[in-house]
Formats: sequence, C-alpha cells, structure tokens
Amino acid sequence: MFSIGEHIIHPGQGVCTVMGYEDAPSPMIVLEAKSGHAKTRLMYPMSQLDRLHPCIPREEAEALIADYDALECDPFTERNSSLEETYFKHQLKLGAPETLRVAKTMRRRIRDAEKNAKKPSSYYMRVLKEARRRSIEEFAVALDVSEEDAESRLHAAAVAAGEISEN
Repeated sequence: MFSIGEHIIHPGQGVCTVMGYEDAPSPMIVLEAKSGHAKTRLMYPMSQLDRLHPCIPREEAEALIADYDALECDPFTERNSSLEETYFKHQLKLGAPETLRVAKTMRRRIRDAEKNAKKPSSYYMRVLKEARRRSIEEFAVALDVSEEDAESRLHAAAVAAGEISEN
C-alpha cells in the first residue's frame, strides 16, 4: 500500500500524488495528477493497485542521467505503425527508465529518417512528446527539483551523448 503524499506512476496519467483512501462505495485510492498547469483528482480502484508503482528513487535517477549515453534504444519494430505506436505507448506506462528509453528511441528514429531525406512517421513526434513529459515529471520528483531543472538535466545528458544539438 502507498503512503499519503507518496508520488506514484499511474499508467494513464504518469506521476500522481497519493491523497488518501476511500471505502465507499468500493475501496479506492485518491490520487492527484498534474496535467499541464491544472491538477486533476482521480479515484483509482484498490483492486487494480498492482498497476501503480512508485517513482524511481533519487539514486536511480542520478545513475540514469549519468549513464544516459549507455541507455540502449528499444529495437522493437513492426510493419504496422499503429501497432508500433501502441507498443511504445505501453512502455510509457512503466515509468523510468522506459520513458527515457522511448524518448531516446523516437529521437533516433526521427534523426535517421531525416538523414535519409524521409519524413519521419507522425507517431514518432506524438510518442516523443509524451515520453519527454513523463520523463521530466518523474525525474523532477525523483531529484526533488523543478520540472524546468529536470528538463535541463535530461537535455544536457542528451546533448552530451550527441543525440541532440545544444539548442
């Protein structure tokens, strides 16, 4: 069971804060998700508690940033881009390090398509955007920094790995 105030990963929302528990009409955990600038209160069934998991600890977040260059891209491919997108969206529900791996994979696929003078699949940008959002949220919580600071640290790691330019 999670403690009140603990940050957890919700499969659909990303980082949420445990706000409490309710018993009626059925056992629920009360969560608060930050979506953009607004906060959303959610009731999540206790019967599905196994789908929620804690955010990564600070040490793991620090190690992932330090070893970002060694993080391997996901090799999954499928002829049908819809099935591929579904696979990567499922990976995002797992939290870090998978959110970071998916972001790295999408950036590489976009870069590879552009190198070959091809237009990248539109799903690459959709999945990359969500992977970045979820990574930034979770790393901000794990490192106890603002989302801007977490984004800056993740960006610096990607630049140092030669994955993206300084801009």
